[in-house]
Amino acid sequence: MVIVVALALASGGSDAEDPDTGLRDVDRGPEIEIVIAAGEPLLVGVSSALTGPIAVRGKQYRDAVVVAVDRWKAANGETIGGHAIVVVAEDDGCTESDVTRRAAGRHLQRPGLVGVLGPQCSTGAAAAIPIYNLAGVVSISGSATLSRLAENQPEPRFFFRTAYRNDAQGALVRVYVTAEAFLGADDAFVVDDNESYGIGLASDIIAQLQLAGVTVTRASVEQGAVNFSELARTIAEAAPDVLIYAGFNPEAGLLLRQARDAGYDGPFVGGDAICGGPECPFLVALGEQAEGAAFSGCSPPLDADFVEQFKVVHVDSVDDGAGTPTASFVAHYADATTILLDAVAAVAEVRGDSLVINPTRLRDAIASSSFEGGLSGNISFDANGDRVGTIPPLDPDAEPDPDAPDALGIISESFGLVPCFVENGTIAYFN
Repeated sequence: MVIVVALALASGGSDAEDPDTGLRDVDRGPEIEIVIAAGEPLLVGVSSALTGPIAVRGKQYRDAVVVAVDRWKAANGETIGGHAIVVVAEDDGCTESDVTRRAAGRHLQRPGLVGVLGPQCSTGAAAAIPIYNLAGVVSISGSATLSRLAENQPEPRFFFRTAYRNDAQGALVRVYVTAEAFLGADDAFVVDDNESYGIGLASDIIAQLQLAGVTVTRASVEQGAVNFSELARTIAEAAPDVLIYAGFNPEAGLLLRQARDAGYDGPFVGGDAICGGPECPFLVALGEQAEGAAFSGCSPPLDADFVEQFKVVHVDSVDDGAGTPTASFVAHYADATTILLDAVAAVAEVRGDSLVINPTRLRDAIASSSFEGGLSGNISFDANGDRVGTIPPLDPDAEPDPDAPDALGIISESFGLVPCFVENGTIAYFN
């Protein structure tokens, strides 16, 4: 498969050529046309973590793009304007903003690059968005959720996301934590990982909980830490109605295990960066201690054909095992890929033997797109580049809402924000 070979070249696999092959200075800007010469491929970039502890998720997002390109080709033809479609991936370090900037710089040195899927994490995205915007290169993140990331982007605004915002997650967590149909909690202990994503998510969750009258205690840990014994004792002594963690795994799993060992036996709620589906590392590592844990953003159920295609690509392109997707945003990256390719096909012009794309027209085509029936639901974008969705209003003076489960469904369906929980050792979804 051409795409998988190209993927190996870009990620520096053992059989790959020099990953710097083909890099050169390329004139770019919002009004500088992308010209793909005769015989040259059209490149779809991926910016995600390919090394380190978060690479388990980043590699899945990369492979979701590969599968989505294959599916797009099956439905629309092998080429666009006679040019092959090739995926090129760069390791963006996730929360390492300097690595994400370097990944952006390398992508911009690739002639034929039409857009980038990513960056993966909010910290890296905040650093790279200005670089892509200045170059007039569309980037669509399926996973960066920091609430004001898109609306705070600088002109000329080439960044979009199929991922939801953290404030939508905060609203969903509020419904789950406060509704009598679920936890009916009066107090919560919220822990963040002192990174942009975790801090932002914790703040959005706390704002929603406090509006609902929940008493909140907050603490922070450091990403990469392994000993949380002192905090675990504090949590156990406080005995909150719910423990909420805003950050990544493995820290989430280590904190919960140590809190359980210290005597905390209450509910645990985590954000989308912890566990997205069956056999996720969090669930595998904790076993019975994970029972009952709930996660605000899990992978939407994926159709069987996509999963089978994903297994083939994942086996061929990584060395960390195979299986169904376990990361939360696989569907969102697949949808972002389809939106990008649809827009490229709509605006690309064949001129002689070359394919020519105006970056601003491409951006505008994405901005005005209305994508229905995606793996993560229906998608359109607001003026900031954020995914359009509905958060039911909260009246802090209202009586408990007997229809709160419906509010959970409204948030979930409109954003592709799907909560799940651990039941009998596996992932289950709310009805």
